[in-house]
Amino acid sequence: MANSLRYTFQVIGADSAVITFSDVDDAKDIMDHGDWDFTGVSEVYSLEDSDTTMVITIPFADSADGRTAQDVFHNNVKDTWDTQVNSPYYEYRDAISDTFITTSIKDGEVDLNS
Repeated sequence: MANSLRYTFQVIGADSAVITFSDVDDAKDIMDHGDWDFTGVSEVYSLEDSDTTMVITIPFADSADGRTAQDVFHNNVKDTWDTQVNSPYYEYRDAISDTFITTSIKDGEVDLNS
């Protein structure tokens, strides 16, 4: 199993209900991940939960270098968590169904899946 980070977001409308995105480009236009540095990674965007949840999945190599890159990326995201929603929306929820898969370098078995 490859290492990966999965970040999930929903946007709240004026009526306090979760909005439905028309497609991935619509979600990307509404959600602004500001200072997230995607340099050197191959992020994959998708929609889930009847197109109400934007998902960013970032795969990493199943190796010591991949594990290091994964840790660096996640720590940078935590330190700069600059996510905004564009008008007319003003609120978002994160961590709807985040998953962080990290394999042990030593034995190759999954040691964290949360």
